[in-house]
Amino acid sequence: MQGPISHFAAAAAGAFVACALLAAPAQGADPAARQALVPRLEGPALIDALQKGGLTILMRHMSTEPVAPDPETFDIEDCSTQRNLSEAGREQARQIAAVISRLGIRISKVASSPYCRCLETARLAFGRVEISDVLSVGDDLSFEEKHQRGRAVRAMLAAAPEPGTNAVLITHTGTLLYSFGLDSRPEGIAQVFQPGPAGTSVYLGSLVPEDWPRLAALRSAAPGAADAR
Repeated sequence: MQGPISHFAAAAAGAFVACALLAAPAQGADPAARQALVPRLEGPALIDALQKGGLTILMRHMSTEPVAPDPETFDIEDCSTQRNLSEAGREQARQIAAVISRLGIRISKVASSPYCRCLETARLAFGRVEISDVLSVGDDLSFEEKHQRGRAVRAMLAAAPEPGTNAVLITHTGTLLYSFGLDSRPEGIAQVFQPGPAGTSVYLGSLVPEDWPRLAALRSAAPGAADAR
């Protein structure tokens, strides 16, 4: 599983969420943003839950190249002007595709930021994608706009996927912070939620890219694994 979040990152994320809640009008305060993000499931138990379905995975794109093109050349329609997946990131996505197929994890919806690194993650890992601007980079948004973005993402996490299936939302560091102050490292981290009562969602736990093949191998090696498939 992921390592502990750094003290600096934890403080920054916590401060952002706290300030956002203070800035929101009392009648508009979102109780979902105040939940304690304590993992309820880890490792094999989280894989078991994904096999049953009914969850939403909020995932950062897979590993990228270390150097980005000049920001002045950026064009959302032109991948050559963006920071893109590295070959290691593409392999991470392919491994996830193999794991969800082998374990029978059903995915009914995949939504992604329009950035190429997110779209490529979606296509390699899940085979399809629909674009959602709500999941895009929000670095240039105002404080209030970032707060509203977080609320929109929390609403997506609270929506139940089709019975027996899971939904996937592929995004960037900022969205993980705006929504819940979630850990955004390493690239490819997957934060898993279950729809809760009254438009809320419940945090279940996280998987880093290396967890998917490792946990699939453990499942395959378990006694009776062949009979369970």
